[in-house]
Amino acid sequence: PCRKKGYDILLEALAQLPRQLNWQWIHVGDGVLEKGLNKLAKKHKLTDRINWLGSRVQDEVLELYRKSDIFILPSRIAANGDRDGLPNVLMEAQSQAVVCLATNVSAIPELIENDVTGILVSPENSKALKNGLLKLIEQPELRQKLGRAGQKRVATDFAHTNGIRIISQLLLKSYPNSQY
Repeated sequence: PCRKKGYDILLEALAQLPRQLNWQWIHVGDGVLEKGLNKLAKKHKLTDRINWLGSRVQDEVLELYRKSDIFILPSRIAANGDRDGLPNVLMEAQSQAVVCLATNVSAIPELIENDVTGILVSPENSKALKNGLLKLIEQPELRQKLGRAGQKRVATDFAHTNGIRIISQLLLKSYPNSQY
């Protein structure tokens, strides 16, 4: 994991959830901050609810998405200015009809429309992240509705075939006398 992913904020949000809630966070991937995140998870007494899987092949990742109720990406702009543009993992999760809870940084709001195709919260705000999580946990119908809407949005607006069509139309408009 890297700092711009905001996993430390996620751990703080998870620590704020009511203890009686039954949840598990599965983290796929690895990185330089993993030891620090493990330490933070221990501090918040979350280690029994977190499964650090490390890197996985794409087929396994897609299967994990399908088994998930919520995908969370609390992205932030790092102190050095590093940030995600539009994280592929959000589109991957949405392609499997998993509702996404993310922060409204960079290009994420171009993919996720708050309360329409997912939930967006302010970055660096563990309380807002916790509230978004609770909303999705307590309202399974909303969770499913937003997941399906996100899946539809990815399929219609972010599919590569749609992008090719748009670029082709722009090129034809720009070069109307071209033989292609």
